[in-house]
Amino acid sequence: MNSAAPARLILLTGGDSPLARTLAAALCADWRVRLFDDHFSTPAPEGVEAVSGDLRDPDAVAAAVSGGEVVLHLDPIAPRPGDETLALDRATQGSYVLVNAARQAGVRRLILGSTLRLFESLPAHWRITEAWRPRPSTDIAQLRAWLAEVGVAANTRRGPLLTICLRLGQVVDEARLADRLFDPFWLHRDDAIHGFQQALKFQPQDPDAPHWHVFHLTAPGSRAHLQLADAHSARPEFGYAPSHALGPGAPETTEPPDPRPWQAVLAPPEMASRPIRNVVVFGAGGPLGAVTARELAATYRLRLTDARPIADIIAEAKPQMLGAPLPTWLGAPHTYQVVDIRDPAQVLAACEGMDAIVNCAVVRWVTPGAFQVNTLGMYHLLRAAQAHGIRRIVQTGPLMVEGPAIVNAAYAGDYDLTEAAPPRLFDYLYYHSKALGHEIARVFAETQGCEVPVLLFAGLTDPALPGSPDAAFFISWEDAARAVRRALEIPRLPNPLEFFHVAVERPQRRFDFSKLKTVLGWQARDGLEHHWRR
Repeated sequence: MNSAAPARLILLTGGDSPLARTLAAALCADWRVRLFDDHFSTPAPEGVEAVSGDLRDPDAVAAAVSGGEVVLHLDPIAPRPGDETLALDRATQGSYVLVNAARQAGVRRLILGSTLRLFESLPAHWRITEAWRPRPSTDIAQLRAWLAEVGVAANTRRGPLLTICLRLGQVVDEARLADRLFDPFWLHRDDAIHGFQQALKFQPQDPDAPHWHVFHLTAPGSRAHLQLADAHSARPEFGYAPSHALGPGAPETTEPPDPRPWQAVLAPPEMASRPIRNVVVFGAGGPLGAVTARELAATYRLRLTDARPIADIIAEAKPQMLGAPLPTWLGAPHTYQVVDIRDPAQVLAACEGMDAIVNCAVVRWVTPGAFQVNTLGMYHLLRAAQAHGIRRIVQTGPLMVEGPAIVNAAYAGDYDLTEAAPPRLFDYLYYHSKALGHEIARVFAETQGCEVPVLLFAGLTDPALPGSPDAAFFISWEDAARAVRRALEIPRLPNPLEFFHVAVERPQRRFDFSKLKTVLGWQARDGLEHHWRR
């Protein structure tokens, strides 16, 4: 007699959460279920394997996904009380590690759990579908879910993993709701299970369709904050058909429709501005921070910070690259402070009494440092800016439409690329960690009233050095510092967060730099024509 074929393996991250345990119990009849979390408060359901490990540890995650066919990534929506930085790190760095490990292990499908509360700020009478861009708040639960979406979607472009994002309402058991105030985001447990089962079966109708798909799991009925279209999600091929309308018999509407134009509804709040006299510079020991400090020193009182004592960096006298500036010691009224941007308390103290922030801190090539500095560090800066009422935060980062070969393929053969060209991050660590920091900045700018000009650089050089005729995105160190000054001083941005490609305009026309002139009001002084002229 032939023995039964072994059950296929499915891995659930955030395995100690109530949702993971509920899904594990529902799936174990057809799957071999493995729960993964850093700890387990109670034993796993009968017949379910529980594996402990850190989602940010590549070796632990590789072992957990080994042999798996499907991953249910629930960690970004699992309850994580306590340390906000740790919770955000798991959602960003942890998701990056997981997707890379799943791809390398040959996992065929990844289902990401997210939340419909990303649309909580939008009026209930708007007909919101999966095509709408989420509007997360700075609440850590929403930030975790949203940044996991951004990171997983970008990494999924690397292929060939089929990734399905399910945005859920608040999963509840109807039997326990009798004494609770109605929440229009409630989603019955059975409907949530049904949605995940549909995601396990879903196949794109077009085999050449993108690998990223989003579906909303909301309750049926007119009382849900987000309504279903014709009893199913916006894409009927998904087949989601919930059956548990929650809160029947109560009034169908709880508030009148908002009569304001949508532009007014979505307008960011106004933050009171004040003259900029005191500026804190993070990463002042690096070349961009060093040249920026010299540029600003005659105009502002600077607080210059780095993870190492800047006096030690000056004494060491080792440029990061040929022609890169080194910091110089600036006397009073300027001050120096050792600040680890990974430490929120140190960042908060460094921003006290400041009117603006310039962020030049960066880690490019290593993890966990890249996520801790580029992503979590930006979160710490923005929380500090919020606490101290700082409106202007100048952020710096890399050009993200070129880079490694896999990234170059995204815009190969294109010309006149502008800041509107969506970045292509794939699994490139530097871009990935920086872009998530930029997205945190966007959320804060759109919801808290601060303004964040983001200056994107590629090649920075000493004009005395030789160049390459193919170098379409170069700028001198001194011009880069002058661009930082202009970003600090421009009276107002068209949008709360604005990206600027910062380089010398060149006749190759690979890039269009007109926004530098029309919005930033800036133009390079060093033409670097020897890069392309004989």
